[in-house]
Amino acid sequence: MSAHISFRSRATMYLRVLQDDRKGISAIEFALILPLVLVLLAGTVDIGQALMVDRRMDQIVATVSDLTAQQSSWTASKLDAILAGSAAISEPFGKSNLTIIVAAVSMDALNKQTVDWSRAFQTTPWIAGNISPVAISSTVLQSGGQMIVARATYSVQTPFASFLRPLTGIQAYNFTRTTMSSPRNANSITLTTP
Repeated sequence: MSAHISFRSRATMYLRVLQDDRKGISAIEFALILPLVLVLLAGTVDIGQALMVDRRMDQIVATVSDLTAQQSSWTASKLDAILAGSAAISEPFGKSNLTIIVAAVSMDALNKQTVDWSRAFQTTPWIAGNISPVAISSTVLQSGGQMIVARATYSVQTPFASFLRPLTGIQAYNFTRTTMSSPRNANSITLTTP
């Protein structure tokens, strides 16, 4: 019977030691918090990349419209070079999902806005003579005037987009940016094609 008591007293002693031992609590807390921290980290990386792409889209359309508005006439090959060069702004995200359009839009006496000419990068240009797909306020574009319109679209799939899809419902971030510039050296800008 004394062996039974000594086993019991030893077990009680070990339980008291374990009850007072706090060494494993940090490991358990770490194991519980780690998934949340990893999801927050992945979300931060995703949003950071989306914000970088957003900024680059603004730079692309601003560059295209500003450069185009600086001359009174362009050749198709020079505008194509500007579009291709502006597409390099999207690096390191790649150009495969990037489209850029630059167009001259004019308004007639009846406030009808039509495309005078258009060039495009990795998409179909707007058709000359058609109504402009971009509505320009009559306070900005007046009758007989012309505006240079640049539009870019981009779709980027970030590294964690598919991982976070069950939480966000987003598989890729889609961006569309449009900007306008007035011709600087003439009332209108012409395009010549070889």
